[in-house]
Amino acid sequence: MKTLFIDVMLKGRFVATLRYRYCPAFPLDIEELSEFVVSKLPTLRNKPFNIVF
Repeated sequence: MKTLFIDVMLKGRFVATLRYRYCPAFPLDIEELSEFVVSKLPTLRNKPFNIVF
């Protein structure tokens, strides 16, 4: 397992940095990452946030 640090941006402003653990043998899925962000930051549900690596 490796750890990926992702920054969450909302309308060009920094919101948070999250740690996402994943297995490098499988490709990353953007929808899975979005669900992870919403599970950690529920106030971003139904808002146009961006995920930056």
